[in-house]
Amino acid sequence: MSIVMLKVGFLPLYSVQRPSSRYRVFQFLKPLSEAGIQSKLLDAPERNPWKRLSYLPRLLPVIVESEILYIQKRILPKSIMLMIQRFNPRIVFDLDDAIFLRDQVRENLIMMLKSASIVVAGNNYLATYARKYNQNVVVIPTVVDMNYYYPSNTNRHRFNTRIVIGWIGSDPNRGDLEQVKPVIDWLGQKFNDKVIFQIIGNRPLDFDSELRIEFIPWTLESARYALQRFDIGLMPLDDTPWNRGKCGLKLIQYMAVGAATVASPVGVNKEIVLDGRSGYFAKTTEGWKEKLARLIEDIDLRIQMGQQGRKRVEQLFSVEAVLPLLIEVLKRASVN
Repeated sequence: MSIVMLKVGFLPLYSVQRPSSRYRVFQFLKPLSEAGIQSKLLDAPERNPWKRLSYLPRLLPVIVESEILYIQKRILPKSIMLMIQRFNPRIVFDLDDAIFLRDQVRENLIMMLKSASIVVAGNNYLATYARKYNQNVVVIPTVVDMNYYYPSNTNRHRFNTRIVIGWIGSDPNRGDLEQVKPVIDWLGQKFNDKVIFQIIGNRPLDFDSELRIEFIPWTLESARYALQRFDIGLMPLDDTPWNRGKCGLKLIQYMAVGAATVASPVGVNKEIVLDGRSGYFAKTTEGWKEKLARLIEDIDLRIQMGQQGRKRVEQLFSVEAVLPLLIEVLKRASVN
């Protein structure tokens, strides 16, 4: 039985069902407990009106009983923050999206950044912004648990022998896949009977193509098993301020299960993928076609890149890799 070193109150923005909170908070609770850090979790009210009414009364005991408050991207009213600081000024604020681009939250976000003892940023782009208002900023990337995400070759092609190209996300119709739609059409023309495109999400891709497209409704378990069948994972992104703030979770998931990857060289993607070693970058339609054709036609290359990608995630983007830094951050915040 481990000795309790610290008591940390976690205020996630969402429930475990939402990726931001699942990967920035929930997956760390068990390993932190094993390291002697006791966690007290205040469930996110989200859109439940009854939980919203009870949030403040439930917040007070967490503030008082915790040595540190870990606030995950939750923007609180100034009055609530003043109350929190009065009882417990040891605050870690976690930022994993470029929410400072939203006018309606920017003022209160700046207040949260200034109020924190330490700011944890998901990438260097976010850290650069946070340092305008707080000098104690630490970059901890979004990571995955390698014991949960792993290759499973026996699950690949269980029902067919086509090469599986895949994408995971909440809604494939919101624009992320727009730049590769011509590529999807081209794949259908060139590799129609050899390739299948799988979408893991909340709704199907609204796009007619000669390429066979399969939709897999997202759940925690279905997503993992579907990812394990991917041979190639895609992460196209337009180069926008919002996308530069993303933390590259898609890529990290693909690489963790041993899939080769093709991605846009935008934001943190450039730090996750070693181009030509653990994956490929593609900037143009022709670039996407070339890199995908190379991977489709060369099984040894796919396997090699998948293996290199998993090693890179294990070294830099896994729970095991960042846990010591997170523990150090919590210890530092406890004495501020």
